[in-house]
Amino acid sequence: MDNKKIGYKDVFTQTEYVKMMFAALINRFGDSIDAIASTWIVYQLTSSAAWSALIFGINNLPTVVVTPLAGAWVEGRNKKRIMIVTDLIRAVVVAAVASLFLFGLLQPWMLLISTITISTAEAFRGPANTAITPNILDEEMYEFGMSLKDSLSQIVQLIGLGCAAGIIALIGISGALYIDMATFIMSAAIIIFVNTKEAVTEKVAFNAKNYVTDLVEGVKYVSKEAVIVFFLWFSVFINAVLVPLNGLQAPMVEEILHSGVEALSVFSIAFTVGMLLGAVVFPYVSRILGNVAIFWGMGIMISGYYILLVVLQPLYVNQWVTYAILSVLSVLTGMIIAIANSMTSVVFMKKVKKEYIARAAAIATSVCVAAMPITSFLVSAVVTVVSVKAIFIVSGILAFLVTALMSRKAYLLSDDEPASAISCEESVETDVEVNSIEEAI
Repeated sequence: MDNKKIGYKDVFTQTEYVKMMFAALINRFGDSIDAIASTWIVYQLTSSAAWSALIFGINNLPTVVVTPLAGAWVEGRNKKRIMIVTDLIRAVVVAAVASLFLFGLLQPWMLLISTITISTAEAFRGPANTAITPNILDEEMYEFGMSLKDSLSQIVQLIGLGCAAGIIALIGISGALYIDMATFIMSAAIIIFVNTKEAVTEKVAFNAKNYVTDLVEGVKYVSKEAVIVFFLWFSVFINAVLVPLNGLQAPMVEEILHSGVEALSVFSIAFTVGMLLGAVVFPYVSRILGNVAIFWGMGIMISGYYILLVVLQPLYVNQWVTYAILSVLSVLTGMIIAIANSMTSVVFMKKVKKEYIARAAAIATSVCVAAMPITSFLVSAVVTVVSVKAIFIVSGILAFLVTALMSRKAYLLSDDEPASAISCEESVETDVEVNSIEEAI
């Protein structure tokens, strides 16, 4: 099919992908309700912010530690079956939490165990899901297929978050969790009918030696392919550079915008709208500008966002002007971030060999998630001695410097560039330089 004639409507010809996307959307709706309900459960049980922080940290731990190990285990096994089983595991755990809370039996330590169990299941499901995608979505459809999924996911998440309060008020926290349980079961039921076009795999007993071999091969593959090394640094950069913005929203509103909680709502809505628009327009932007231009646009826009919020302070003469400036900057930045995220997903699917996708995706997920708490720790330490304004200015400068440093290898993102275009040795210098900048952030 001629790429110039491909549009969103053509994605619906990919029947198996549409089924899988529908299952993911149902999952996302349940998760958005669960996010609100779980937050209330933790605080109602403990009345402790420390417990909330502990649950958050525990939730990310399996992603960092288990996912790379799970990726190697998933490779060579029936990934459809893995997705179904993990969905059912999550359904059972959520149902148990809902029932225990309903009867007043839920304890904080039980929440820790349930969180670890669900996150561990997700650590296996994620690589399996990623590895299936090339089997059910034609390569020329990647841009529109993934953008459609991202766009609809944003919409469904907004609907879920909007409905969560009403659902909890109507049927209680346990009722909201039972809805989440039902979405997992529905997702598993849909996936049963998806033809994932996987090669027939024989049942094999777990072999520690073969497992270690698969794991080592995956790490070697990821480390030797320059484009994947670049992809990892780029993904880490996106996650890390946004930490000051995500972690300092309230101080930003008070110290820089001199506004109240309303500005936080404006910021959240504008950013979400921007990300939704970015996911929708990505295929067209990618076709016109190309991946290298998107890379530069993301770096410049994020850098500009941090710096302009501070530099434009004299223009914040009243709340409406402040909201207008905040909205424009947030929509534009949200758009370019969504476009960059979609671009990295497509590049990953195109460049990574199918037999390594699960392992490579697992390693990438682990590295990217680990970047956030590390950067959060650095920011939390720095903010005790430096103003939010200074942190934003420095973050903006560092964002531009990292973009400039990485731009020397940005050509690897081009569709015309094969995965092994340069050797790992040629990319070492860039890796070291980027690493030093990341530590500074």
